[in-house]
Amino acid sequence: MRRRLTNLRFWIIVFAVGWLAMVFVSIAFWPEPGEESPDELAVSVTNALRAQDFHKLEPLLSAGGEEVAKSTVEHFRGTRVERGSYRDGAVVVEYTHAGTRAEFRLPVEVHDGRFVVNPVLTPTG
Repeated sequence: MRRRLTNLRFWIIVFAVGWLAMVFVSIAFWPEPGEESPDELAVSVTNALRAQDFHKLEPLLSAGGEEVAKSTVEHFRGTRVERGSYRDGAVVVEYTHAGTRAEFRLPVEVHDGRFVVNPVLTPTG
């Protein structure tokens, strides 16, 4: 037994197996993108924009990833996010900028049974 504990190959194998197990467990418990309901989505989007944290916003987006999340959060620099709600198929974020109140609409989509927002403007026709 003592010989096995001092063997470098044994520890390399233990480390490799432990690392692979950690990776599989991390993947298995990785959170699904989006939220279960549009109201939860509105709360999560509002909180991410209030905190100006693109890392919290990114998993709530249907497209664009990190760049779009950064751009969307940048849009809210210097603003005060009042509230967010789900209305008419979109998350509506109410905010104040330089004393002027405004709304920002993010259309809601469903992907794999989860609700996400699409901040990328696409032409309709």
